[in-house]
Amino acid sequence: MMNAGELRLESANFTHDGGRDYNEDAVGESDAFGAVRLFMLADGAGGQGGGDVAARTAIAAAKSEFMRLPAYSADTLRRCMTSADVAVRKKQMEETRLARMASTFVALLVDYRQRKALIGNLGDSRCYVFRRNTVVAQSYDHSLVQRFIDAGLYPAAKLREHPKRNVLYASLGANEETIEPFVSEGSIDLHAGDGILLCSDGVWEVVDEETLGKLHAMSSSVTEWRDNVVAAVRGRMAPGHDNFSALLVRCAQGAASSVEDDQRTMPPIAMQPA
Repeated sequence: MMNAGELRLESANFTHDGGRDYNEDAVGESDAFGAVRLFMLADGAGGQGGGDVAARTAIAAAKSEFMRLPAYSADTLRRCMTSADVAVRKKQMEETRLARMASTFVALLVDYRQRKALIGNLGDSRCYVFRRNTVVAQSYDHSLVQRFIDAGLYPAAKLREHPKRNVLYASLGANEETIEPFVSEGSIDLHAGDGILLCSDGVWEVVDEETLGKLHAMSSSVTEWRDNVVAAVRGRMAPGHDNFSALLVRCAQGAASSVEDDQRTMPPIAMQPA
């Protein structure tokens, strides 16, 4: 039974093919005994039969590791991501067609009694924490363009315009530099009304942070927010657009949590030339 100080976590998700023939994204979550929940999203690469396997493998391995020891800590996130990487690499060695598969991974770990959260990721799938329409915390992109930005060689405001914005230097199953995953340095305080969005680049590349924040602020429920994000992506995507997926969490006060999914294949969409 929840006490008055606890948060209720309402979640919803979607994963769509976009303009592709198959979907290499995967989402998942795990609710352990106690007050800790794990939310995850993975965006696979490696072609049909590869990227989708990598994404599903990563989610399953991370969930299994979390359930083994579901503590709220940065170490838990690191263990989950390490287990996901090991599982993807094991699959690579087992079958030749999977040898080049890889996957991004982003996760949110929440203790709803303490009203705190931690973010972890490898690759360029993102996590945003919104307070009304403002981003109060965000994951880190392991991308070539982000390196240019960090070095002062390219403006952050033009990240979405760079022709090599999708080139990664670290992901699960493809991390030759042995880059450590990003894990937030300290806990993020959560308040009733806050929203968290985990999404693949198929979402954030076409819908910027300002718009995502406005959609959060204008939505009265997590399912309405989900539907508004889907509509925003659909309204901006060009023919052949990447798969796009997200897992959304809304923090509320009291009662029990709820989960709603939307994993349907999108119907054909009539689009104007880009």
